[in-house]
Amino acid sequence: MNKFNQCTYTMILIFTCLIASPMIFKQIWTNSAEKKKESKASIEDIDIRKGQTTEPDIPVDVPVPSASGEAPSQGITDLSVPGTTQDPSGNVIFTPPADVWTEAPGVSAPSFVQGDYSYFDNALFIGDSRTVGIKEYGSLNNADFFCKEGLSTYDAKSSSENGDLAQMLSSGKYKKVYIMLGINEIGNDLDSTFNNFKGLVENVRAKASDAVIFLQANMHVSFDAQTPSINNERINALNQKISSLADNSGIYYIDINPVFDDEKGNLQDGYTSDGVHVLGAIYQKWSEWYCLYTIPVP
Repeated sequence: MNKFNQCTYTMILIFTCLIASPMIFKQIWTNSAEKKKESKASIEDIDIRKGQTTEPDIPVDVPVPSASGEAPSQGITDLSVPGTTQDPSGNVIFTPPADVWTEAPGVSAPSFVQGDYSYFDNALFIGDSRTVGIKEYGSLNNADFFCKEGLSTYDAKSSSENGDLAQMLSSGKYKKVYIMLGINEIGNDLDSTFNNFKGLVENVRAKASDAVIFLQANMHVSFDAQTPSINNERINALNQKISSLADNSGIYYIDINPVFDDEKGNLQDGYTSDGVHVLGAIYQKWSEWYCLYTIPVP
């Protein structure tokens, strides 16, 4: 190749690069932006599934009970366990089926009366992270709480003997005490967990003798959240033991699971993001559900 041709080809190559470079860089920039957009979308999807950005739109269509004493008149029965009657005064009474209370000689079915939020003015809730959820996202703002994430039956029992919980119970303030514990120890020996729970109940009875005690069933987990040691079969076994402590004369057993379960007895996927706790909006429903199961206290 002579010098003239070499120079000509060089000029053509330079000219081609000058023309093509902007188009190449534009395409690279476009592809990069698309990848960033796709990456951001996938991260947001993961966050939604984890409940870190937003929650599925779960309608809360149940009327809120008023603090003035007016009970909700419609909708709230959608959350109840089947079995409603009225007493001679016209009050709605909820009698749960036998599978959610202890049927034993001399123990009759409890008759729960529909109340309102003022019922919890002198109530104390004892529990773990699920009770923390009720405290933070529910509507029982007039109640007191002794709860923390990971609270065990052993720690609660110990605190009810000489700790902070013992002081609260001995104050004479509380006429209703709600207890929900055991899920954090469901993989351990159930008899040991139950004995700690029973000891806690005995301490509550000794220090707050005038209080009505509500033993709450541990809420189920979702199907996908179950493991060989943490599963709804074990939760049911512990709940059955807990229910045996109810005498329906000062100590009552209530069970939220029929409200939140799917047809197979697992926590509904649409109500949870982690399989263990319900979504924030559901704690509102849970709070309203409590109003269905009240026992008048003198």
